[in-house]
Amino acid sequence: MKFLSKGVTLAFLFVLSLGVGCNRNVPPPTPLTAEELPGVLEKTFGTAKPEAKNLATEVVNSVQAKDYSKAFWGIQTLAGVPGLTKEQVKVTARASLTINDLLQSAQAQGDAKATQTLQQHRITK
Repeated sequence: MKFLSKGVTLAFLFVLSLGVGCNRNVPPPTPLTAEELPGVLEKTFGTAKPEAKNLATEVVNSVQAKDYSKAFWGIQTLAGVPGLTKEQVKVTARASLTINDLLQSAQAQGDAKATQTLQQHRITK
């Protein structure tokens, strides 16, 4: 009987923790516009660790050069850098959405490199 009581208690706590952990009031991140992306990345990563700062600069340069494939892989790498602040993570997520949209637009316009990047990402996802 004691075992059954512990099982019911654990099940109740598990269900309760699921309800508490699911905050539905937090909206998903919104993409940055292509125009604001460079400034926001530079501002957010201006005082970051050298690795993160260099990756952010590389992403900005790639977007400005319209090399969306390079920007895509750069933002993916930046997102995996350990020790980012909450603001840096948030901006990276928003920039990732923007770059993904730019890459898909390039693909729709016949950019073979964009098509290859998206296919490779789907395979390795």
